[in-house]
Amino acid sequence: MAKKQQSKRAANKISLSPSELGKPLLEDFCPRCFWFTKKFPIKDKHPFSSPMAGLLSIADKYVKDVVEWHVQKLNQLPTWILNQLKKFYPHLDFDNIRLIKPTIWRVSLFDGACLLSGQADEIIEFSDGSWFIIDYKTAALTESQAKLRPHYSAQLNAYAYLANKNLEKPVVGLALVYFDPEYKNLNDEVLLHRTKEEFLFGFNPTVVPVKLMDNEWVENLCQTLFEILSLDTPPEGKSNCEGCNTLKDWVRNVYQYAF
Repeated sequence: MAKKQQSKRAANKISLSPSELGKPLLEDFCPRCFWFTKKFPIKDKHPFSSPMAGLLSIADKYVKDVVEWHVQKLNQLPTWILNQLKKFYPHLDFDNIRLIKPTIWRVSLFDGACLLSGQADEIIEFSDGSWFIIDYKTAALTESQAKLRPHYSAQLNAYAYLANKNLEKPVVGLALVYFDPEYKNLNDEVLLHRTKEEFLFGFNPTVVPVKLMDNEWVENLCQTLFEILSLDTPPEGKSNCEGCNTLKDWVRNVYQYAF
């Protein structure tokens, strides 16, 4: 009986990821839409699925491999990230660092009813044992991306929270590194001339500092999402939510044919 109860509690445990934590900070966040997407996730194989190119995951791995190679072979970060980090964080010694291999961290919250888990992109360790965490974004620095900044900031702070809770590691800094594709000015002869012999597609790396928040701030975000997902029925949606209206129209149009 005890094992069955434990199994039931484990099945009912609410799981959260750092990439979800900042959603309540976005202007268009709708608790009702969030409840539906978490309660009824669409599996990989469904009628609307289509093959996705793995370019983003390949680019993400390539960036990490490049940074690791420079640190291992040249004992320093690539200058395109090193110089920017020194500019924004002059009090930190980025000349004496080592990379820590990221692993999945987990923290149970709210008497074990909620699990926060995630894995950071890049972890830099300074000589004093403190950490600096980076998250890479292969995206153009557009106005739309600027609106997502609070969301990404929460994600990074969640990694810092997990590092502190799992390893008691002091995290002294956080940063986003955007890789903005060089595609906007196709009249740039220098840009295009380098494609004469080989097809090369470049990116402009840009470091964006992220404010380090305390553990309570992260836990409050977890609490907000946990309360939404603990409801047996969907909560009230955001006023005139486009997602809610789209879902309602889809169900109404499909119901007569699907059932």
